[in-house]
Amino acid sequence: MKNSVREVIMKKILFVDDETQILKALGRVLMDTDYKVNTVDSGEMALEFLKHNNVDLIISDMRMPFMDGYELLSKVKLLYPNIIRIILSGYSDEKVVFNALQKNIAKLYIMKPWENDKLLTIIDQVFKTEEILTSVNLLTLINGTEHLPTIKESYQRILQLIDKESDLSNIALEIERDQSIASKLLHVANSAYYSAKTGSLKQAITYIGIQNTRNLVISTSIIEGFKSNSIVKEKMEKIWNHAFITNKLLSFIYQKHLHKKLPETLSATGLLHNIGLVLFLSNYGQEYLKLMLNAKTQKKCIEELELEKFKVTHNEAGSYLLNWWEFPYAIVEATMYHHKPFDENITNNELVCALHIAQRYAWDLMKEETYEDFDLRVFEYLKISKGDFEISLASFKL
Repeated sequence: MKNSVREVIMKKILFVDDETQILKALGRVLMDTDYKVNTVDSGEMALEFLKHNNVDLIISDMRMPFMDGYELLSKVKLLYPNIIRIILSGYSDEKVVFNALQKNIAKLYIMKPWENDKLLTIIDQVFKTEEILTSVNLLTLINGTEHLPTIKESYQRILQLIDKESDLSNIALEIERDQSIASKLLHVANSAYYSAKTGSLKQAITYIGIQNTRNLVISTSIIEGFKSNSIVKEKMEKIWNHAFITNKLLSFIYQKHLHKKLPETLSATGLLHNIGLVLFLSNYGQEYLKLMLNAKTQKKCIEELELEKFKVTHNEAGSYLLNWWEFPYAIVEATMYHHKPFDENITNNELVCALHIAQRYAWDLMKEETYEDFDLRVFEYLKISKGDFEISLASFKL
C-alpha cells in the first residue's frame, strides 16, 4: 500500500444509502484500510448517529425515501460544518447536483457504479488536501492576519437572488442599489468584448449572462474587501487584470480545445486562483513586494521563497480563503495545485491542467515575465497540441 493519509491517522467515515447491498459493498471496499467505517440506511439515522459520534467524512446517496441526500447534507453542513461531505449516487438530476456543488453542500459528486480503487484514491486525496488546509503553519498565518475580507451583506443578497433563479428584474433592482456593482456591470457589458451599448442593468445581465454577473459580484466584493495602499496598488491591479484574463482563457480552452463548456460551478476558477497573492500583498505590503522582486532577480519560484519566509505558500493561503468562503471544492483544489498540475492529491486533473495553461499564457498576453515552473505535460494530458493552441490565441479576445 502506498504511503497515504490512511496510514498516518485513522479517519472516521459514515456511508448513508437506503440500499443494504450498497452499504455492504462500500464496507468491503474499505475493509483493509485504516479508515473506521460506519453505515446507516437513512438520513434520519445519519443525523442520530452524528449526535453521538465524531465523523470526519460523510458520503451519502442522493435519492432516498423521507429525507434525500441533498436535505441530509444541507443539515450536516449547518450542524457539523467541519465534516467533509461527498455525494455518491446514480441520481442524475443535474440541477440538484449543480446546486449541491455551487452552495458547497457537497465537495464532490461521485457517480455510481464506482471503481473501488478510484473511490479509495479520491477519499485519500480529499483528506490530504483537508490536512493542508488545517495545517498548523497555515492556521498560524491566517490567525495572525490583521484583515480577512468577508462578502458584505448587500452582495450576499444579490447572490441569493441569483442562486434562487429570481426574475432578472429583481436581480437588476438589487444591483441598482449598489453603484459599485452597477457601474462595473454596465462597464463590462458595454466593453468591446460584449458591445451591448446599453444603460439598462437588466439588458446588461442578459448580455453577459447570469453566471458572469455572479462572478462579477463575487470578485467586486472580494476586491473591495482587501485593503490596499499606494505601495501595492499597481501590483494589485496587475494581479486582478491577470485573474480576469486567466478566467477568459480558461473558458476559451474548454470551448475551443476541449470542445465543451466550462461547468458553471467552476466559472470563477481563473478569477480567484491567485487570491492568495492578493492576501499576502494586502497584509505584508512592502515586505511581500520585496519577496516578489527577489523571486524575479533570483529567477526562483515565488512559492519557494514564501515557504522560507512564511512556511506557507500563497496557493495554500488562497485555498484556505476560498474554502472559508464556501466556494466549490474543485475551485479550492485548483487554487492550491495550479502550479503543480500532476500532484497526486488532485481529483479534477482536467481543470487544474487547463488552469495551469491559462494562468501562464495570461502572463504572456500581458507581456509580463514569470519564473514559475511550467509543466508542458499538461498539453499531452488534455490532448491539445501546444502549437495549435498558440495559433488559436490569435482569435482570443482580451
